[in-house]
Amino acid sequence: MWKELATCRSTSFNIQDLLPDREYKFRVRAINVYGTSEPSQESELTSVGEKPEEPKDEVEVSDDDEKEPEVDYRTVTVNTEQKVSDLYNIEERLGSGKFGQVFRLVEKKTGKIWAGKFFKAYSAKEKENIREEISIMNCLHHPKLVQCVDAFEEKANIVMVLEIVSGGELFERIIDEDFELTERECIQYMRQISEGVAYIHKQGIVHLDLKPENIMCVNKTGTRIKLIDFGLARRLENAGSLKVLFGTPEFVAPEVINYEPISYATDMWSIGVICYILVSGLSPFMGDNDNETLANVTSATWDFDDEAFDEISEDAKDFISNLLKKDMKNRLNCTQCLQHPWLMKDTKNMEAKKLSKDRMKKYMARRKWQKTGNAVRAIGRLSSMAMISGLSGRKSSTGSPTSPLNAEKLESEEDVSQAFLEAVAEEKPHIKPYFSKTILDLEVVEGSAARFDCKIEGYPDPEVVWFKDDQSIRESRHFQIDYDEDGNCSLIISDVCGDDDAKYTCKAVNSLGEATCTAELIVETMEEGEGEGEEEE
Repeated sequence: MWKELATCRSTSFNIQDLLPDREYKFRVRAINVYGTSEPSQESELTSVGEKPEEPKDEVEVSDDDEKEPEVDYRTVTVNTEQKVSDLYNIEERLGSGKFGQVFRLVEKKTGKIWAGKFFKAYSAKEKENIREEISIMNCLHHPKLVQCVDAFEEKANIVMVLEIVSGGELFERIIDEDFELTERECIQYMRQISEGVAYIHKQGIVHLDLKPENIMCVNKTGTRIKLIDFGLARRLENAGSLKVLFGTPEFVAPEVINYEPISYATDMWSIGVICYILVSGLSPFMGDNDNETLANVTSATWDFDDEAFDEISEDAKDFISNLLKKDMKNRLNCTQCLQHPWLMKDTKNMEAKKLSKDRMKKYMARRKWQKTGNAVRAIGRLSSMAMISGLSGRKSSTGSPTSPLNAEKLESEEDVSQAFLEAVAEEKPHIKPYFSKTILDLEVVEGSAARFDCKIEGYPDPEVVWFKDDQSIRESRHFQIDYDEDGNCSLIISDVCGDDDAKYTCKAVNSLGEATCTAELIVETMEEGEGEGEEEE
């Protein structure tokens, strides 16, 4: 009796968890919108040997009793024949940004939970960038890197189905009241970061956006982490020729600001900055504004003079010192990091003094405050500094001159790089939701499109649900919902029919209350034969 194993959109598939004491045969079928093929010829009998005892993984640092589940690595191609809703139930919204929105997804066939990242991609260039991100993630099958398992393209939307990582940002986890931070935990985190980046570099790729927001905890109790967000990652195919002009000022390497060729060492600088902050709660380069921060980075001057480093080991300081070198040829690579005496310490038996979290809390508060001024503007500042330095006429790696237009494009890429995370909002009074602009009654002809627009105010950011009469609306090809970070919200109904004639309500809810506004859609239908009679006249 044949048993169905799985479906995929690739001509290869890795089957896991076969029992060593059995023999197996396999066959495949092909499926598309027109039907299902007959099964292929049976494979030869296949068996697997006894699984050898796995060596102890020195990089596995979790103190959880729960074992991390094996990841289902998939080579993803963008599915243009099906909708994401055909294979997944779309549940609550997890976050939003200028790129689009992130929803919790439940895979219909397996019940597994995923995160659906819905990109708005109107131009061919935007679609090309997202497809390249998916292509890069296909090369990054590693337990310390978040996985893309599916992708769909529907009109102006591209959806990436991602492994869901529910423990929150690393630095947010550290400042939790129930978390005890010692140098031991710092070593454990830096091992995992180095291991993940080592695999990225092994595939000929540079991440180019390593920062605390892109280091996520697997859960809220252990110390396992994953690196996320490959929207700015690039293939380093021709060493010495790639130049970029984007990044986050506090973590970007000097060669990026100076518009010099980058290398794998560009990521290593960012790792050094992250480690410096992790052990001390202090930033080596953060200034009062972006220009000051960028100037601090280009000077590459920093020290361990603060009393915060009095309780940090000399090995830890040496590790950081060998990463924060202005000349990138002198920085440690990932292999050297993992072999460094600090990361080689036996963390299970080492004595570890509890580190103060007060400085980290102040650092996080200051960084959030700076973000309220829209840290994305720093991309433009990078471009401006390049021009001031006489670089405006120089060519980028793609041959186009650095210009304000390029800076705007890069701002969009930075927005995408922030998208998987909760947006950090300005500290302001909590406000119950209300509508500063309400939806209006519409009258449209059958077959056309209808659009309701409103603007929602409130803090914390309200969650939004649309209703048709009393039934909540799920996004589909027929109903599309847009909700941006400025509170503008729209319901677009495509190819309107008589059944769409109804009352529509937008409901906004936050912890302080809720607000609604309602309007009516009137659909004018053409009576059968009406146009034909006019032609006969």
